[in-house]
Amino acid sequence: MLNAIEKAFNVAMLFCTTGAVLSFVFGNSDGTGRDEGGVPYLAIQIALYTVAFCFIAIRWREVLRAAWNVKWILALVALAVASSAWSQDPLFTLRRSGVLLATTAYGIYFGNRFTVNEQLRLLSWTFVLIVLSSLFLVVFLPQYGVNHGEFFGAWQGAFEQKNMQARTMVLASVVFYFVRPSTVSWVRWIGISASLSLLALSGSVTGVIVLILMLAVLQLPRLVRVNLTFLIPTIIGIGTLSIAVAFLIWTGHSDLLVLVGRSPTLTGRTELWKTLPAYIMQHPWLGYGFNTFWQGMQGASAPVLLRLGWYVRHSHNGFLDLTLDLGFVGLATFVAGYLVLSKRALQIVRGVPGPASYWLCAFMFLMLLYNLDESSILRRNSIFWVLYVSTAVNITAGLRRQVFSKASVVHHAV
Repeated sequence: MLNAIEKAFNVAMLFCTTGAVLSFVFGNSDGTGRDEGGVPYLAIQIALYTVAFCFIAIRWREVLRAAWNVKWILALVALAVASSAWSQDPLFTLRRSGVLLATTAYGIYFGNRFTVNEQLRLLSWTFVLIVLSSLFLVVFLPQYGVNHGEFFGAWQGAFEQKNMQARTMVLASVVFYFVRPSTVSWVRWIGISASLSLLALSGSVTGVIVLILMLAVLQLPRLVRVNLTFLIPTIIGIGTLSIAVAFLIWTGHSDLLVLVGRSPTLTGRTELWKTLPAYIMQHPWLGYGFNTFWQGMQGASAPVLLRLGWYVRHSHNGFLDLTLDLGFVGLATFVAGYLVLSKRALQIVRGVPGPASYWLCAFMFLMLLYNLDESSILRRNSIFWVLYVSTAVNITAGLRRQVFSKASVVHHAV
């Protein structure tokens, strides 16, 4: 009975971290800007984290051991908390970093409590609820489910913005791809179809591009096991091509963007990205303090907003946001941890093939992709940060039970 209640709670908690429904009913929940959401939303957060810490307390020894194994993440979170000492708004940073600490603790518990296959099943139930909620709002409450402003006609479903739906649907489609239902296996294809449909109807070009790249990456784990000498040049080639395309976009080669239906400035993003390095260099090593740069016209972001002429809530790039918050020290800490985890994930794929190990590699790459255009690093109440932490727990657990249930090692290879 307690086990069933715990699983139901985790579905509810994961649903909350996506920002679905709650974001536009109760207020902002994207972890950016000064707004911390309405009182009802804060009450829901407090209630969920209180229950989460009750479950953590039941297995506190195991959770502490798992936390000790993800030292890179703990170091980054500790730096965020410590940044209240040099923050432009110490109390605000301390409050935000406290919620981040709670989000990270939940991610450690989630990764330690369930095997990867169990996590995927819980995530699939979460995304089933999100898909159904999105379809309900589009059909019965189109004033919320369909955009009537700048992106008129674009489906935003259970989210306050179409790109939020697209990002969640890309993640959902990857989860449905790797999940292995215990009864009817073809059900997951319904989930994939529904997720892809909602992604297409959102009209998000970024989401489509990320999905296409993910489809290519899904084949890499096979290459890791088959031919490492072929894989290394392939990864180098993909990386070089990605850097070249990013450089062309950064330097204003608009033809590439027109081909995919985007404005030459990526809706102002390239202008934003060119502006921010000057502000980073004002506090290069430790940054402005966690979550204190983007505070509208009240904080250090005011000159940026005046220069751009449009309201910006974050950098639209996770690495820029991290550097603004915690400087090059914070950026180096994240990058070092990411590289270590990625190397270990590839080793796991080579050692034990199967959906669980493939999911670890796929999510690591998805986390990288979405931080090129959005911000998901050190985001409080964010499913991407929760899953990054839980993935790190699973990767550092290596080939132990936290990663694979014995029945799923080879029999369900993708």
